Amino acid sequence: MEKIYSLINFIKAYYPDSNIPMYLFSDEKCIFCMPEQNELTHPPFQYLRELFSGSDRITYCTTEYGIMFCSLRLNHWKNSYIVFGPITTVPYSDSDLQHLYKDYMVSNDSRLDFNSFLRQIPCLSLPSLLKKCIFLNYCLHEETISLDQLTSVGQTFSENDVTTDASLLLEETYHKKENEQHNQTYILEEQLLKLVRTGNCEGFKEFMYSESNFHIGVTGSTALRQLKNNIIITTTLCTRAAIEGGLDYDTAYQISDYFIQSSERLTSADRLTDLLGKVSYTFAEKVAQSKTPVSTDERMQKAIRYIQQNVNQHLTVGDVADYVGFSKSYFSAYFKKTLGFSVSAFILRCKLEEGRELLQYTDKSISTISEFLCFSSQSHFHTAFKKQFGITPSEYRKQQND
Repeated sequence: MEKIYSLINFIKAYYPDSNIPMYLFSDEKCIFCMPEQNELTHPPFQYLRELFSGSDRITYCTTEYGIMFCSLRLNHWKNSYIVFGPITTVPYSDSDLQHLYKDYMVSNDSRLDFNSFLRQIPCLSLPSLLKKCIFLNYCLHEETISLDQLTSVGQTFSENDVTTDASLLLEETYHKKENEQHNQTYILEEQLLKLVRTGNCEGFKEFMYSESNFHIGVTGSTALRQLKNNIIITTTLCTRAAIEGGLDYDTAYQISDYFIQSSERLTSADRLTDLLGKVSYTFAEKVAQSKTPVSTDERMQKAIRYIQQNVNQHLTVGDVADYVGFSKSYFSAYFKKTLGFSVSAFILRCKLEEGRELLQYTDKSISTISEFLCFSSQSHFHTAFKKQFGITPSEYRKQQND
């Protein structure tokens, strides 16, 4: 009994700092909660059943309409948990409320009280909620858990802890802090886009991200629409940054289309959050892989773009020289002197990089890709690809699909 009272006092002390509803369960029965409330606002049974079904220390679940719950399994006595929620990334829309009324079985007479309860809860993203659970677990059990141990979402955020939808303030505090958040967000956004622009994948591990100072804003009427719109916004910004970093237009917009179209197809908040976490890192990775040569000479840049955009043609040094208005011999010597490698070597590299993209993002056969890129044979493509990347085309595709 002493352990129960100690735990209850701990919850009472912690709740004012987070304002996240907390429920202490034993054998699936709620024995204490903060804030004080009646059973109307206790988490619905179907979500509790999902939270209590596993043996993991920390478990979370997300409703079909994007509302989140999280549980922390306790050592204090058998079948005991602390449950957190409901949590949303954006203020509740009318559509969200209708879903919640149904899940919580709220009568018309009780809706005002229920809405008042919801308005007290801050908006948080899933990684932020999980971090709070991780902190409480350490306080209660002196057990260290990292975010990447919990979910694939955690892995994304451990490597790229910047591309999630931002934590949003309640509507009444939104306007008071808007200017401060805007300024901090701009600085962080510039740092993030610089990582993309320079292809600095390692930099994502050191990126200093905090939900309290990164503010995207309310971009959707529901939590799912917010996530989809955040993916579109992040993808658009990263596409431009990647092009500025030297990624060719076709590849940049191919990746952009992939993320935006994927976001519109997905209906799971978990999968959308995971997709959002991959956007900026993927663009940075592609910039690093492309390593497009940089030259202040406009004619050299024109030649580079021409090669990148015509990898599916039988492209020769003479073709490129004619396009930029040079003789073949002069252009070959000038290109190598300026960029440090030959025109033919760059043409081959661009074709192979395009082949790598096609292997990863399409289901086209290797022979079709080889023919599309105008290699003399599939064997030639196979040999050149392995020489460039140290792996065969079929091995590369299998690696990406694993």
